[in-house]
Amino acid sequence: MKAKADGAGDRTPRKRVRRGIEGWRTLILQQRASGEPVEAFCGARGIPRSSFSKWRNRLESAPAAQFLPVAVRSAGAATAGLGERLGPVPARLSRAVANKLLDAIIARLAESL
Repeated sequence: MKAKADGAGDRTPRKRVRRGIEGWRTLILQQRASGEPVEAFCGARGIPRSSFSKWRNRLESAPAAQFLPVAVRSAGAATAGLGERLGPVPARLSRAVANKLLDAIIARLAESL
């Protein structure tokens, strides 16, 4: 574990914080909005500058999301099929269940093209 100096000169362990894509995206937007230089922004928050730069470059070079048009042929087609096979959907889904549901939706949409 890395350590950083506190005000008294003692070295205290710095806890590693794991952030997802949205966490890094939020930090990058906060830095831009703050007008602070990256070095000062990262230093004030205990964020390694190298990690900040790596994520900023990764997110800026990512291709933009593309949306595909979706057309529903009839009201009956919109309610039949998928819901019957999957049953009632709970309010919160695990990642695995959400991925399966998304795969099923994409497959159903691909069939209708």
